[in-house]
Amino acid sequence: MTPQPLRIIWNETAGSKGGIPTDRTSEEDMRALMARHGLGDELVTSSSEEEARQSAREAVRAGYAAVVAAGGDGSVGLIGTELLGTPTALGILPMGSVMNIARMLEIPRELDPAAAIIAAGQVRAIDVGFHGQEPFYESASVGMNAAIFKDVQQADEGDYRGLGRAILTAFRFRPARMVIEMDDETVTTRALMVTASNGPYTGAGFTVAPDASLDDGQLDINVFRHFSKLDLIRHFASLAFGRRAYSPHVRGYRSSQVRITGHRPLPARADSRDLGTTPVQFSVHHRTLRVLAPGGALQ
Repeated sequence: MTPQPLRIIWNETAGSKGGIPTDRTSEEDMRALMARHGLGDELVTSSSEEEARQSAREAVRAGYAAVVAAGGDGSVGLIGTELLGTPTALGILPMGSVMNIARMLEIPRELDPAAAIIAAGQVRAIDVGFHGQEPFYESASVGMNAAIFKDVQQADEGDYRGLGRAILTAFRFRPARMVIEMDDETVTTRALMVTASNGPYTGAGFTVAPDASLDDGQLDINVFRHFSKLDLIRHFASLAFGRRAYSPHVRGYRSSQVRITGHRPLPARADSRDLGTTPVQFSVHHRTLRVLAPGGALQ
């Protein structure tokens, strides 16, 4: 049975690839979906990030059992942040172009099966990564990946010159000396990049941390060392959209927190957020977000 009351916050502009819309859902379609699955009739259309945040905050204050993010990963993270540490659960209707968070939670891309999961009302509690007081849901990175992210994002939004800039940056980037301080170990190494992942997927569906769990209280720390640039491109191509490949050049660790310092300032990001340069510190808050998702029901 669907938990009540329930509010759906819909980003009607979600879903594009290369600047081309990939989602054509109308308000009529949304209301028909809600009626088919008994999701009530409270549909809020947000025209800005602040409107979405405010609507989610109001639902928490009013004691709503769940708030559903109908949009892409940005909308999911935005609304999820307002629900952290509260009894209100996050539901997801995936309408973006990638949907890494939904994929981590085994929520299907098709709207009817996703709505059925919301209607079932099964609640899990998952971990969330943090940089200071700011949460991230997918992965944080230092080094080459952070340096090229903005250009890759511009290509994804339709500015295909960004892809050329990203490739040029990747080939120019040099391994850097880093000190990686974790719970039980400190590693000093030269690496092209380091990732600290809350879940398996990031960016355009890349599986940078295939064994990362959303509820183990740990970040998966991967150190990318000794790659030629061509090897690194091949490695990421092999991981795109879930394909896995073993590489002896990637060293993996697990830790509830990590501090990364470069011998020179290195670019850093968390999800799509620019963090400036090292030093940076990441941590995980254990099971701080309740979600409507299959498996692992909350006791």
